[in-house]
Amino acid sequence: MAAFTAGAQSPPKAPIARPPGASAAEERTAKYLASVRERPLELMGFLERMPKGGDLHNHLTGAVYAESYINYAVGDGDCIDRVTFKILPPPCDPARGLLPASQAISDFVFRNLVIDALSIRNFHPTAEDRDVRLHFFAAFGKFDFVTNKHWGEMLAEVTHRAGAQNEVYLETMLTPDQGEAVQLGKHVGWNDDFAAMRSQLLAGGMAKVVADGRKNLDDAEAKMRQVLGCDGAQPDVGCGVTLRYLNQVLRAFPKEQVFAQMVAGFEIASADPRVVGINLVQSQDEFNALNDFDLQMRMLDYLHGVYPKVHITLHAGELTPGEVKPEELYASHIRKSIEVGHAERIGHGLDVIYEQDPVGLVALMARKHILVEDCLYSHELVRDMKGSENVLPTYLRGGVPVSLATDDEAIVRSELTWYFRRAVEGYDVDYRTLKRMVRDSLEHAFLAGASLWAAPEDFRMVGACANEKLGDKPAGAPCREFLAGSEKARLQWKEENEFARFESKF
Repeated sequence: MAAFTAGAQSPPKAPIARPPGASAAEERTAKYLASVRERPLELMGFLERMPKGGDLHNHLTGAVYAESYINYAVGDGDCIDRVTFKILPPPCDPARGLLPASQAISDFVFRNLVIDALSIRNFHPTAEDRDVRLHFFAAFGKFDFVTNKHWGEMLAEVTHRAGAQNEVYLETMLTPDQGEAVQLGKHVGWNDDFAAMRSQLLAGGMAKVVADGRKNLDDAEAKMRQVLGCDGAQPDVGCGVTLRYLNQVLRAFPKEQVFAQMVAGFEIASADPRVVGINLVQSQDEFNALNDFDLQMRMLDYLHGVYPKVHITLHAGELTPGEVKPEELYASHIRKSIEVGHAERIGHGLDVIYEQDPVGLVALMARKHILVEDCLYSHELVRDMKGSENVLPTYLRGGVPVSLATDDEAIVRSELTWYFRRAVEGYDVDYRTLKRMVRDSLEHAFLAGASLWAAPEDFRMVGACANEKLGDKPAGAPCREFLAGSEKARLQWKEENEFARFESKF
């Protein structure tokens, strides 16, 4: 599959004018990007150096490259099925098609077949593997066996890649308890009374689920810091990335297991500041994800009332024409995720034009400052959403805050910089819009504390810092005190300094 797809229709170019409040350096930088947008060498150099804020939509297992999973399997003495390319536990038996994982190191042809199976690299439809989207989702099951044993190495990989691309913040999705809540939900069973079922879960062992989840994160972070050398004399660039977690809920599971996962997510987010919110994952066209959608929103509505401080971001509208029945495409999943499920951010949002009253929905999202986590590059490769079908221009025109996010960068064989490149080359996104999306990624990050900005999408500093000159530390005591009390504002201040340094080069 080609690294970049052509054919996206660009909106008419507007003349570059210096907006109120823009610095001369920002204006020069905007003009430079406009001058190199059709010169790939200079464009990539520019985008690689550009500050990129935060990646708010990142699945940890989908962000680790197939080559790493092969290495884990080799180190653990695992096997790989030579037909399905699924990683399996020993003993290996070539006579039964279970090859030692080490063969994916020594056998170049086999190695490439494994990498292709664990990603969408070189995907070509066949009778048995006919759709890139299905191939994409099937990849998770092929490497799933090795993931839970290697969180530390996995976190080291994704934070290193983020830091190397000038990201300062990463929210990655994982299951802290590694499946314990699912088993608890099976044991407790379903109860139509949400409050009663929550009480049963709490009494039935939820405290252990939360404690084990926190320990899993402790162990993973210790290993990550060891791999990156964060406590040594030359720490890796990944050590400078602020890392937080979203507790993922597998929405295609039976309803009692989904509710148990939700309770576990809200509980651990209430107990551990590293877990900043929850998200529902898995393909939205799976039966339970569609059939139980309204029920799942009601679950979130109830739990939001119990845990009002826990943030919620939701995959929503992750459907395309022809994928499901029209009635399901028109079922207002995005609107319900916001109005019933209390989503503060929306992941993907692909079917927005098919929702009931799409114009009103976009206006609602703009008015309520509901950010869209736009996985642009993935949308093109996995969903074939190019040109007028791509939703990025729709949200930008509607005034909806947007941030670019990677989704599953390793399965798609990508990194965040490439998403920025597609925005520029495919959709004529200019520098100021890119900068606004970077700022919005931190503005809508689930970080503690007040924002540096006077209001959402109004990038004027709050009164305490309004007259400060950028620098590592503000000169005035009010601004220093304000930053000391807000992790979010400190990271935003840091990013503004990075922008000032970046723009000074043009």
